[in-house]
Amino acid sequence: MKNTLIFLLSFIVLPFMVGAQLSIADVEALQVEENERAMSVGKNNSLSIAVPNAEAKSLQKSWTKLMKDYKGGKTKRNRKTKEIFSDDLEITGVGGANTVDVYATVSGNTLTAWFDLGGAYVNSIDHPDKYSSAESILLNFAKENIAGMVEAEVEAEEDKLKKQEKNYEKLVKQKSKLERDIESYKKKIEEAEADIEANIVDQEKTTEAIEAQKEAVEEVKARLSEIKKQ
Repeated sequence: MKNTLIFLLSFIVLPFMVGAQLSIADVEALQVEENERAMSVGKNNSLSIAVPNAEAKSLQKSWTKLMKDYKGGKTKRNRKTKEIFSDDLEITGVGGANTVDVYATVSGNTLTAWFDLGGAYVNSIDHPDKYSSAESILLNFAKENIAGMVEAEVEAEEDKLKKQEKNYEKLVKQKSKLERDIESYKKKIEEAEADIEANIVDQEKTTEAIEAQKEAVEEVKARLSEIKKQ
């Protein structure tokens, strides 16, 4: 996955694609903002990150999956507070030997997370190392979402390429059929030309036969005329 991620993040999206295009510049521009923000259990220190072009539902689903990958408690979304709550997660870099409760909300393309250490929320002043780990979690989360969107773009372009290749194969087959038709038509023309030559010969013979038959008719008529005169 890591190699795939590096490849996708370094991949410049094809210039003919329609709409906004994500690139390595979007990854390099990612920043985590630290602020105190209101949430379901008060106003606490949080970390936020905006993911370019991302949709809220996609971020919610992706974050939920990420939280479920950590050992520990359960992760679920509270419809009333619109928070994704993860209880008692084992995130060593943030909680050390202790578990961590994580709250998260998504607004537009921005994800905000609160890391509850058990009475204190991770912040850069009191917990610089833990904050750095939490910041890395958000940055990697954003990078993987960008990579996922670029991967979707790659798949879309590959689908277009496959359609164009199929269309090309169809044209090649069509050309082959037309060439076969031409050869068939040429053979038919040659046969028709030979038939015309034979027809001309037959016409000449038939013309000669007609003239001979006319003479025969005239001869019989002459004899009939002589008989009637008697």
